[in-house]
Amino acid sequence: MVYIITAMYAEAHAFIERFHLKKDPSHTRFQVFQNTDEGILLVISGTGPVPAAVAAGSILTQFEAGEEDFLINAGICAGIRNASDCGTENLCKAGEIFLGCKIREKTSGRTFYPDLLYRHEFREAQIVTGVKPYDGTEPGDEGFYLYDMEAAAVYQAGAFFLGPHQMSFLKVISDDGNAQDVTSERIRYLMDGNMEGIADYIARLQSAAGKQRREEGFLEDAQELFERLCADLHCSRVMSEALRQHMRYFVLAGADFKTVIEELYREGKLPCKDKREGKQRFEELRERLL
Repeated sequence: MVYIITAMYAEAHAFIERFHLKKDPSHTRFQVFQNTDEGILLVISGTGPVPAAVAAGSILTQFEAGEEDFLINAGICAGIRNASDCGTENLCKAGEIFLGCKIREKTSGRTFYPDLLYRHEFREAQIVTGVKPYDGTEPGDEGFYLYDMEAAAVYQAGAFFLGPHQMSFLKVISDDGNAQDVTSERIRYLMDGNMEGIADYIARLQSAAGKQRREEGFLEDAQELFERLCADLHCSRVMSEALRQHMRYFVLAGADFKTVIEELYREGKLPCKDKREGKQRFEELRERLL
């Protein structure tokens, strides 16, 4: 499941339209929209760190989030540039979308680092999370950064259930710290303009989850064959780990490795007499499958 947390309905609207999310009336504390066929659930938390943390913790607990799930905090932010930092003027543009590579909680000074393991096409930037809208008092040594009111709270709540590689923070610049003129219509427009890129990123996360499930299936279905091969190839610890990694790759690549292994047995090339012959057969196995 991909869990999406937005602070406002205006930020959620583009997701609801794109993924055909339906409101779940059984949730009374937060607005929840989901599409079980797409594997996407969205919750509107309300603005600020406390509602964001409560919403994240509540929904991840209720749905028992685990290793195959992802959490995305998406919404608008301010793009703040230190006046002395002249090299980032082109980054402070409304409508630009960024993936948070570092999150700093303004009140505590704590810093959090999401693991950016999955391929993406977003620019990356630091996010500073405050408890109130930007007031211009942030220290001037940050260079360019994004300012929001939820990211640090969502990260800390999510960390009770998910690893750093399972959490993503997608922020669209709406203003430069003066948010008085940012209307709901403007927010919808900015989010909608980035939905293609966001949808592509979500698809990549879901694909990664599918690969993980196939790997887990390999560990269950091929464990007996793996152990037999290790014995018949006289594998050392290093060679057995290499064999396991190659078998994972063959599964993900759709290679019919079981048939090739059976052929080696029929040809009398397995089992091997010693480690030296085992290395030769291992290389032969790789060549037949690659």
